[in-house]
Amino acid sequence: MLKLFDYEKTDVSQLTDEQTAIKVSGLNLKFGKKQVLHNINLRIPKNQITAFIGQSGCGKSTLLSCFNRMNDLAGDCKVSGKILVHGRNVYSKRENVSKLRASVGMVFQKPNPFPMNIYDNVSYGLKLQGRVVRREMDDAVEQALKDAALWDEVKERLFEPASILSGGQQQRLVIARALALKPSILLLDEPTSALDPLTTLIIEELMGALKKRCTIVIVTHNMQQAARVSDYTAFLHQGEVVEYSDSDSLFTLPQKKQTEDYITGRYG
Repeated sequence: MLKLFDYEKTDVSQLTDEQTAIKVSGLNLKFGKKQVLHNINLRIPKNQITAFIGQSGCGKSTLLSCFNRMNDLAGDCKVSGKILVHGRNVYSKRENVSKLRASVGMVFQKPNPFPMNIYDNVSYGLKLQGRVVRREMDDAVEQALKDAALWDEVKERLFEPASILSGGQQQRLVIARALALKPSILLLDEPTSALDPLTTLIIEELMGALKKRCTIVIVTHNMQQAARVSDYTAFLHQGEVVEYSDSDSLFTLPQKKQTEDYITGRYG
């Protein structure tokens, strides 16, 4: 179990390596000739929720996708700098990307359950890892669904198609699929933007519970959501981190005028 730290008054620039889940140093990223990220430097603390906010196209999702190398799938992607996940350089030539994506799970804006039943959706990654003992699989599926606050709603329907679930249930199913692999980090890219307010509240409460067992990084356009759920917030603009601090400070006493203008709605 990861050790929990008291970050109440910790300056993110003062986090130690032991307290850091992800360390980004001098990160630059290009798609073809277009540079999308510019000299990103930040530390993301363990067992906390960190939010990335900013205008559409500012690089939030691209930065998030660097942490488990999902940008590799885009093609013509060039990365320089370093990203350490629990001390391991994820862009090392020796890095096993499949294992990285198991330990750094990702949930996207639109729920993407596989065209199979609920049980097989959750167990899919475990089967790829060679977990075939049925009793172990049953226990893992049940625990993942409980962790995603979905078990009570689907325990009698595990072998029905995932497509029968509502949008909010499908999103929690996708979270359960990621949690079944016991990730140390969970990346959430606009996970509630397509959901109703009640389901959004359920997933926000779920995030609060999950940070006890894993680090969470969320991209959101909803500043109210970032202020509600996150412990730390980074404001990005045109591929650069303008300001990064604990969320209370950033939303109440931003240090940069550009941040203040954005969170008060003067632009964006």
